[in-house]
Amino acid sequence: MAEQNIGDNKAFIRREMTKKRNDLPEELRKVWSKAACERAKAFLESRSASSFMAYVPFRSELDLSGLIEWGWQTGRTVIVPRCVAADFTMTLHVLHGWGELIPGAYGIMEPNPAVTLPIEDGYAPEAVFVPGLAFDRSGGRLGYGGGYYDRFAAALQQREADGRIAWIGAAFEAQLLDRIPREAHDLPMDAVLTERTVYMA
Repeated sequence: MAEQNIGDNKAFIRREMTKKRNDLPEELRKVWSKAACERAKAFLESRSASSFMAYVPFRSELDLSGLIEWGWQTGRTVIVPRCVAADFTMTLHVLHGWGELIPGAYGIMEPNPAVTLPIEDGYAPEAVFVPGLAFDRSGGRLGYGGGYYDRFAAALQQREADGRIAWIGAAFEAQLLDRIPREAHDLPMDAVLTERTVYMA
């Protein structure tokens, strides 16, 4: 069940949800991540998606490694972002294997730009799996505060290149809240993926 709303203070919610996610037992996170990946595969297959973008998991995030490897095995184009901390933007890279990753901004494993070149601006994968600290079932998302995905979506909208993208929040069921406070620049999710189901917004 979704948690009761804990206010409109995003900083407070971030602290609370970070602790809550970190406190989830590691073994359960592994089991739940595997279940979520199976649901993600079914979602992509139902849309006949040949490309998708996923994050490389960091710390206690829902782990999409199984989905990424399935993408390679089935011949899909797997896109992974690289954060550019100087201006809070992202470049997109086609990832062919884990060996193409190196530690990047914030210690997160990211594509090595010397090995896999950035895709040209305006490219839009068919689905984007978005990390976050909390989500609600109507597509609200609370990210980490950097605005990377918000800026990425806004740039695509300016190029009119995002019309076919499915934006999917990825999180554990325990990260769901009744309502996420939203601002005008916040990117709404089309769906939220958990170990239990895919909630369509």
